[in-house]
Amino acid sequence: MLPASLQVSASPRVRLARVALDAALSVPDVLGAEAGSHGVRVTAGPASALLRGVSVTAQADGGYAVDLCLVARMAPLVALGEEVRRRVQASARRDGLGDQLGTVNVEFAHLLTPEEARRDSEDARDGAAPATAGATPAVAPPAGPLGRETGR
Repeated sequence: MLPASLQVSASPRVRLARVALDAALSVPDVLGAEAGSHGVRVTAGPASALLRGVSVTAQADGGYAVDLCLVARMAPLVALGEEVRRRVQASARRDGLGDQLGTVNVEFAHLLTPEEARRDSEDARDGAAPATAGATPAVAPPAGPLGRETGR
């Protein structure tokens, strides 16, 4: 559920961005989110807070398209993208935003091997900046798109 301050002050677009990002980050093989190679997967929230890894844009039908840019463990991307999409849709319905949610696109900008994921997890636990810092939450592998899965 969204914090009361976000529910009252944020537009439906910003609320959808927060709901979608939270839902995506709750999927076990999703390790983080990032703005993408051109920095366009960002939504400005209340008090100038930036939601990195999600872009929400108006569609012609009055709904909002959600575009997510994620960092994930090595996993079957089509199935992972479908799970992310399913959780975003369920969360939007639960928060009363289901009728405003349009297309949900999922992009995997980076994939981490089990060793890279373990190393970043240990670095974060030890308080050190992971070598792959930069994503939300603090996980971003070396540059270069390794996979993309999109759909409705």
